[in-house]
Amino acid sequence: MEEKNLIIGSVLGQASKSEEILVVTSLDKSGKLKKATILAHDTSYETILLQVVDKITLSDVSEQDLFLMSENERLAFKILEKSPVTYVLKTLIVGSIRLEENQKNIFGSPNSFVADKSRDVRKLSKEEKKMIYDRGSLEVGITFDDSKVTLPVNGLLQRHLSIIGMTGCGKSFLIGLLCEELAKHNAAILLLDPHNEYLPMAQSLPKKTKRMLYGLGTAAGLNKFTLDVKNISAYDFKHFTGMGDGSTSILDQVIREMKKRNQRYSMDDIIAQLNNKVNNSSKSEATAASWARNYLQNLASTGFFGTSEPKIGEMIQANQVSVIAMSGIKEKIQQFIITNLLQRIFDARRKEEIPPVVLIVEEAHRFAPSGQNVSSSDILRTLATEGRKFGICLFVASQRPNRLDSTVLSQCVTNIVMKIKNPADLASVRESAENATEDVINQLPKFERGEALVMGESFPVSIRFMVKSERKTKHGGKSVDYKSIWKEETKRTDSETYEFPDEL
Repeated sequence: MEEKNLIIGSVLGQASKSEEILVVTSLDKSGKLKKATILAHDTSYETILLQVVDKITLSDVSEQDLFLMSENERLAFKILEKSPVTYVLKTLIVGSIRLEENQKNIFGSPNSFVADKSRDVRKLSKEEKKMIYDRGSLEVGITFDDSKVTLPVNGLLQRHLSIIGMTGCGKSFLIGLLCEELAKHNAAILLLDPHNEYLPMAQSLPKKTKRMLYGLGTAAGLNKFTLDVKNISAYDFKHFTGMGDGSTSILDQVIREMKKRNQRYSMDDIIAQLNNKVNNSSKSEATAASWARNYLQNLASTGFFGTSEPKIGEMIQANQVSVIAMSGIKEKIQQFIITNLLQRIFDARRKEEIPPVVLIVEEAHRFAPSGQNVSSSDILRTLATEGRKFGICLFVASQRPNRLDSTVLSQCVTNIVMKIKNPADLASVRESAENATEDVINQLPKFERGEALVMGESFPVSIRFMVKSERKTKHGGKSVDYKSIWKEETKRTDSETYEFPDEL
């Protein structure tokens, strides 16, 4: 009885592509169907899943016209555009549900043909909605037909994840939401934050969740993140500063001499030895040493070169969210810090010195750019190809997937994609996303703020949803409210008003 009540229409025929199916339905039966709604069509072998992608109005149409509609989509629009009562839905085959080994499972494509049992098309049952949308305990949003969307912890984390979307689409809000949801499961999370936008999220987590907040250099109110200078070579310093070969050679000599004495040394000690070279060397060596000293004095003023580094076991713990805040630091130095940190995490995880960890890399195209090799490229490729088997899950987030290293992006077999307009970025998503059809890709530029599509190995049917609008933690990536700030600043500032003559 329930099945009959769910029936909303019948299969009309195939559209211009084999995976496109036209469905006839009346307004009374379908109600207000919303975009991306998934419908069910039962065959003798399985249930084929049809996602609504468009709707056209049906008037009094002859059988010949119905046949033409199934052959010619444009003609269908012309024939049907005037009637308010009945519709033809253009749907896309997105998967199927079938019984295997006495259990119902979702598959990416059907094995049977449409209308081999009946032409009926129905709404999803409660059981089917749960199978498709409610797949775990990480609550992230709601579909357009009001079904709760949840993601499975292991299903999400046992494969790397990419989170893609243009600026202003709600990507950082979603990342904060995922951190909040994962924290409920005592996750070990490390977030690399180039713009310091995730600090409010971490600071407002429930008290039961530990948090470690690190700032590079002189960031106020945070644990100080420093690099141990004895682990940095002269050629690393060259990478940071762009110093010449002569200065690098002199600096290399100084560092080697200090290492031979097996002493603990600081940046100030290196600068003192370079100063000694300036005063007690030939003119050419003194000049090179002087340049090297000046470069290192500028670096020393940043405050992130010390004689120790934070312990990995302190940074990575179960039930802890750690954030490395890097705003204001030059990109090359950010890349080196990430290289150093991720290599230490990879080594520690291989030895099982730390628990399995989720590594979130914001602005990932900065640290593994396409078409070039920066200091952090290799370790990110290594983590992308090998990290999973050692219990390291990468979340790579980027506004520009086209600028992200193809190896890193291709290893992210789960993808959450938000609004994208750039043709090159759309092409990158098309290549990397396993079950993204052309129709799905073509919808991405039309997405609203907060709208997302999740797809991948753990999601045989791609799920389109609106990200949950409420979070318990604070969002630090809000857009600047120019109007309000200018108004408040005008009130705060005591400025004189000058009168100018009407004519100069």
